[in-house]
Amino acid sequence: MKRLVLLPFLFSACATIDEHTEAAHGRKMMSLLEKFDRFDYNGDGVLTRKEIEQGITEAGAGTTKPDPEELDAMMKHYDTNKDGKITRWEAERVIDLPVPDVH
Repeated sequence: MKRLVLLPFLFSACATIDEHTEAAHGRKMMSLLEKFDRFDYNGDGVLTRKEIEQGITEAGAGTTKPDPEELDAMMKHYDTNKDGKITRWEAERVIDLPVPDVH
């Protein structure tokens, strides 16, 4: 799950903040939205698996490719309606839930 931490990475990178205060939750949400927008390359308001893969690759300066199992786990966790895309709403709904471990 190395890349998922990088990604939620995007989302779970915010998990180090004390999750029990309203201010901490607000900071997590701001960080989530900032990262969400950075990975939403076509600006349509949703993240596809391809955009997430591209974002992780670029965040690692192109030296690493995300593990397909990790991407599958991330999509399963965040894509609550199972349409193959992660909307802001879906990301916001699960931000406080633990990211599943792949291994």
